[in-house]
Amino acid sequence: MKKVITLLQWGLFLFLLSCQGKPKVIQPVTEMDGAPAGMMEEDPKMKIHEVVVNDFMDASRYTYLNVTEGENTFWIAIPYSEVEKGKTYYYRGGVLMNNFESKEHNRVFETLYLVSGVSKTPSLDGFASASMPAVEDEVPRVGKVNPIAGGTSFSELFSRPSDYNDKSIIVTGQCVKVNRNIMGKNWIHLQDGSKDASDNNLDLTISTMEEVNIGDVVTFEGKIATNRDFGAGYRYDLIMEEAIRK
Repeated sequence: MKKVITLLQWGLFLFLLSCQGKPKVIQPVTEMDGAPAGMMEEDPKMKIHEVVVNDFMDASRYTYLNVTEGENTFWIAIPYSEVEKGKTYYYRGGVLMNNFESKEHNRVFETLYLVSGVSKTPSLDGFASASMPAVEDEVPRVGKVNPIAGGTSFSELFSRPSDYNDKSIIVTGQCVKVNRNIMGKNWIHLQDGSKDASDNNLDLTISTMEEVNIGDVVTFEGKIATNRDFGAGYRYDLIMEEAIRK
């Protein structure tokens, strides 16, 4: 039965492909089904692959495709989509994963490519819907945002980060950037109008399951961590994790 492809946004792919330079590696992360469980390397951004679908398996968030490209047969994972066996599809770039675990299928893929989506056509236009930015780039003007009672201002936090390491605090700020669905979380950038010595806005990254839009003034409670390195060039001197919106 013929099926129609439904292309969804996938933040992870775009998040990694935003890096410049040679392929990079990120250290293992344990998450829910389909999340990274091994090292991954970035495929060239503009390389277009032509593959034939041999078989596929659906999961709640992903569709796993066994495909053939030339003489090579391998697995790719895309956001949940409807595909058809025996059909030819195209995709651009990709992230190579080692020992990628699907708990829903009780299976570990020795190698698998994470892909933002597939297209029926090889033209760049065919990837438009698959490449919808997960990162919202428009940064609003941030005025002074005061912390709530019992909260911590960004100027205080950034001036003494080691004092807050591994401690749960409350912060309030305006959302200036969102990276959605990265490693099973949303990555939100907040500012409260505080500046550093060079007159740059102090920007706090928060990882959370909560949904926030750019421009929202929000309050979060979470644990502060310093010197967190997620690999692939993503290192934070200061970050709030396990954050819950108040």
